[in-house]
Amino acid sequence: MKLARYLYYFLLGIAILMLSACAPQAAKSTVYKVVSEGTLKAGSPVPHRAGPTVLTMEGKISQTNADNALKFDMETLESIGVVEYKVNDPFAKKSIVYSGVLLSELLKVAGADKNATTLTLWALDDYSVEMKISDSDKWPIMIATKADGAYMPLDQKGPLISVFPFDNFPEIDHLTYDNQWLWALAKITVK
Repeated sequence: MKLARYLYYFLLGIAILMLSACAPQAAKSTVYKVVSEGTLKAGSPVPHRAGPTVLTMEGKISQTNADNALKFDMETLESIGVVEYKVNDPFAKKSIVYSGVLLSELLKVAGADKNATTLTLWALDDYSVEMKISDSDKWPIMIATKADGAYMPLDQKGPLISVFPFDNFPEIDHLTYDNQWLWALAKITVK
């Protein structure tokens, strides 16, 4: 009888651990909708850009395609896979459906060093902010390429914006994370 009870609690504990390990991913996938599956996967060489560069990655990455950096045109960036979600934009003060690439997937494609802990996000005007890489594992942070279905020109804070799913994760507080919502994003340094 004691053995049966021990076995029951042991199996129950394993089931709870398995469910809790799956919970963060399950929570992420209910936040966003997949718009297009990615064709550019981690470990694949990133092609040289054909169009204008919209994002440069540098630092502790294993993939490069130009001048010790990884440069993306819009088509190559979006080939990582596009997702979308609606969020109340803290600066526009309205709800917007953003679509773009998950930062976690971008880091995988870039071959971000497993020991790297920090990202520096740079805007076109050289304004920069620091971000913990671990945040991109906790939440579906997006490098948005579109707002409400349209590409974002420079005069509308484009072409890229880092977007946080504030509405779905109350622990993403505005006091800490509003400054990491960076528009006119042009470069990411992995440190």
